[in-house]
Amino acid sequence: MTSPDKKDLGVEVEVKELEGGQVELAVRVPPEPVKAIRDQVIKAFGRQANIPGFRKGKAPRSVLERNIDQGALKEQIVETLLPDAYDAALEKSGLKPLDRARIGEADVSGEGALTFSATVTLRPEIELGDYKGMKATRRITRVTDAHVESELERVRSRRAEFQDLDTEAKIEKGDLVVVDYDMLVDGEKREDASASGYPLEVGADQLFPELNEALLGERLAETLDVEVAYPDDHSDSSLAGKTAQFKVTVKEVRRRRLPELNDEFAKQVSDLDTMEALRSRIHENLEAMGRAIADQEAREQLVRQVSDASSLDVPDVVVNREVDRRIDEITEELERRNLTLHQHLRNIGRSFEDWRADIEAEARQVARRALVLDEIGEREEIKVEDEEIREEIIHRAEREGISEDALKERLSDSTELNRLVTRIYQRKVVDLLVENAEIAEEVVEPEADDETAAAEDTPESPDSAEQTQQGPAQ
Repeated sequence: MTSPDKKDLGVEVEVKELEGGQVELAVRVPPEPVKAIRDQVIKAFGRQANIPGFRKGKAPRSVLERNIDQGALKEQIVETLLPDAYDAALEKSGLKPLDRARIGEADVSGEGALTFSATVTLRPEIELGDYKGMKATRRITRVTDAHVESELERVRSRRAEFQDLDTEAKIEKGDLVVVDYDMLVDGEKREDASASGYPLEVGADQLFPELNEALLGERLAETLDVEVAYPDDHSDSSLAGKTAQFKVTVKEVRRRRLPELNDEFAKQVSDLDTMEALRSRIHENLEAMGRAIADQEAREQLVRQVSDASSLDVPDVVVNREVDRRIDEITEELERRNLTLHQHLRNIGRSFEDWRADIEAEARQVARRALVLDEIGEREEIKVEDEEIREEIIHRAEREGISEDALKERLSDSTELNRLVTRIYQRKVVDLLVENAEIAEEVVEPEADDETAAAEDTPESPDSAEQTQQGPAQ
């Protein structure tokens, strides 16, 4: 069913400015076009209605109107007419919304007019800086033997075996340990900061760093006391300026046993026959990764430059929406690790207000850059074609190891699909920036500290990477 052309609707619009870059439209569609839709709905009902005493589709109009549900009739009129009425209202008011409107209650009045309200966030006025002829640098760090060995150690660690230690063995750095601990403050146990089955890698734990030193030289089944002094300005006022005692019991100790780096190892982890060939491939892969990182950093330089050079006010509602989305994602991830947001903030020593302020600052920057890229894309008439969407879905399905149909099903949610299209669109805009920029290339020699860190880098163990218990308040 189609509605009359938007130009014929004769909509009346009143615009009310709201805070945060939003406006509210009060829209009225006069009775004439509403009546045309009403007639269409009744005719469609008549073709399908089975009314006693009449053949299907042959009942007169007066009988149809007595038998049709008036509530359903209004609902169908609104559903059919509202999209075009909204578009006509935007066209008449000259507004450019940033995203979808929030439609208020719509109704068909006694006189036959359709009325509804729509709250929209307006696209801000953007004064673009120069986005052609910019300069950027691709900084590629030279790959060294130390980088290769560090990556090789990561591969090696994934083949490690873990051996349980007995009560005679002393705990060493790198051992995987599981402990129970009770936290006591002023002699009272704090249930919310005690834990059972807390896993850590000795020397690498960040949630309860005091254990890294305290466990060295201890044995399985031993109990030790650990003191933690909290600063006066600690985020948890009940701990500020106090010293807590932790009674820690060692429940499990396992030691990593790494395989030998020989030709047999190379065959196990690759399709190569020798360690020399494996090292060579790792070197090539690291160089390719370095080039990809350099490319991405150069693109980010260009986006940052044009964003900083542009003038606009980012609507607060856009920022707040992005902040809420990020907090929801973080909260869901914490829940998967059996942590609450409150526990996480306590562990990192941050108040919710300061933590949220950091997220808001980042979200505002992201929103600003997205608006600038969108403005450039509009001026350059950049479009996302259906074939580009299809190719992106194919590549993404391959990366995620799922079927194309399964990914399409997941993307059937309009929000997810919109995000995918937005990523393609922004990528095309940045491609345009790159094509019109002067990009120099610079090979960067790694600093001595970087090489040392790469050589000494110890891969995190599977257990330590999946800790699910909270550490004490830090």
